[in-house]
Amino acid sequence: MSDEARFPRTILPTVCIPWTAEGRLDAELFRSMVRARLAGGIRHLYVFGTAGEGYAVTDAQFDEVVGHLVAACAETADAHPMVGLIGQSMGTTLARAERAMAAGIRDFQFTLPAWGVLTDDEVRTFVRGLLWRLPEARFLHYNLLRAGRLIGAPLYAELAAEHPNLVGTKNGTGDTLRIHALLTEAPMLRHFLTEVGYPFGCSVGEPGLLQSLSSTNDPHAWRFFQAGVDRDHATLAAMHPAYLAIEEALTRFAGEGPHIDGAYEKMLQRVSEERLPLRLLPPYTTASEAAYRTFRR
Repeated sequence: MSDEARFPRTILPTVCIPWTAEGRLDAELFRSMVRARLAGGIRHLYVFGTAGEGYAVTDAQFDEVVGHLVAACAETADAHPMVGLIGQSMGTTLARAERAMAAGIRDFQFTLPAWGVLTDDEVRTFVRGLLWRLPEARFLHYNLLRAGRLIGAPLYAELAAEHPNLVGTKNGTGDTLRIHALLTEAPMLRHFLTEVGYPFGCSVGEPGLLQSLSSTNDPHAWRFFQAGVDRDHATLAAMHPAYLAIEEALTRFAGEGPHIDGAYEKMLQRVSEERLPLRLLPPYTTASEAAYRTFRR
């Protein structure tokens, strides 16, 4: 399958966005966080998924973050920065992609518009309108229920046949039937799975690791990822409960306030970067400092 997949098999992490108390980007801290991930061996990293608040930024904030991401990654020759595209219209999504490409980005992930759940034909139209317009870029689809629907393996295979620049997917599922279908019916795409589904995926095919729970400890994440590459299922089975325990603690100690992905992801990433503020762009509620301290302990 590694010969078929269009995107490298690797760890794919996000970099959360540090906002000041005034709601501005802390550019120095952000660039330091990007450099730290690159220094730890990461070569593909992204901003503006749900954890990176891609749904909440203005166009000016989008352009500012992309500029600093490109600048920080330029210091590492083989770095591949990726930008998430979340929008309610194809026009907005395309315009942001074009501006990011002008800044030097070639790898993207995108979500489907969520104001109305897209039919299969509307998915085809949306993907065609984005990927055909930008044939020199590579695209992963972020497959999440916030868009109102999930894309299954048969439609992925169809879209991949039409669009050679559709190269992968992100899936947070632990559903073994869904994972099996993705890896066996659309193997030309690199399917990135979170820590919850990654061990099973490695028994079926060659998924990448979509880093989330493991962002508390990059060396541990690399060992977990490599165990999957080596098909060392005993090591995967031994390491997996730690991530399930982190997930349980995260939801248990975050408190009643947060309900948006970025709140949890910032708690996770702050474990390894204590300067990262927990605050989110309004109106979303984040975890309290007390909740974070309890979770960290």
